Amino acid sequence: MFSVNSQPFDTREPELVAVVLALPEDGMDLLTERANMSHALLPVANRPMIWYTLQWLEQGSILDIKIVTTRESEADIVSYIEVYKGMANITVKALGEVDGTADALRQVAPLIKGSFVVVPCDLVVDVPPMHFFDLIRIRRPAAATVFCEAMKSEGGGGSSKPKHVPLCVGIDQPSSRLVLLQEIEKKSEDLALPMALIRRFPSMAVSDKMQDTHLYVFQRWILDFVLAHQEIVSLQDDLLPLLV
Repeated sequence: MFSVNSQPFDTREPELVAVVLALPEDGMDLLTERANMSHALLPVANRPMIWYTLQWLEQGSILDIKIVTTRESEADIVSYIEVYKGMANITVKALGEVDGTADALRQVAPLIKGSFVVVPCDLVVDVPPMHFFDLIRIRRPAAATVFCEAMKSEGGGGSSKPKHVPLCVGIDQPSSRLVLLQEIEKKSEDLALPMALIRRFPSMAVSDKMQDTHLYVFQRWILDFVLAHQEIVSLQDDLLPLLV
């Protein structure tokens, strides 16, 4: 887990609310059984993909979950949630036009009163949820995310998803604070780091083999910041670099 050090949590806030993004992704329509079917319902080991995300959240005691999807996929997801057997209070919110993950958050902002979690419907992390959220509750960062080592494709056909732009990720090891996040245009080029950053974080670990899991925890004031800055489109590409 990597956090962005800033203001502490307000202790009067309610428990974390989760926003699950079940929105279209490039290339995933080729895998669904029919048009407008959400990839959140794609079967993985005889269970819909979103089942694993919901279970992960519930195991971390996150029991207030908002699923954000498109109007075309709303009926299918609502039908599944009606038969889903879990402990959480789950609601489904259908959106119209969505221009990026930040825009999706803007549209559901009235439903979020305190600190919140943002997760994709196809979340895959090797992180025990109770341990992760207990760290969040103890450290109370303004923002937290998880990076993992990029997995290599073992098949010859590759993946239907577009390749992610390589990232240079810098972590201050004593605090697990994310202190560097930038795209790498050419891996063959040397990376120039500001001396001020090296002096401030002499124990910084830098890697170009990490990828964003798109799992985020934010305090409510960050959503207010996103609401005030309409130019923010992507949480990863636009918001995280500003917070770092």
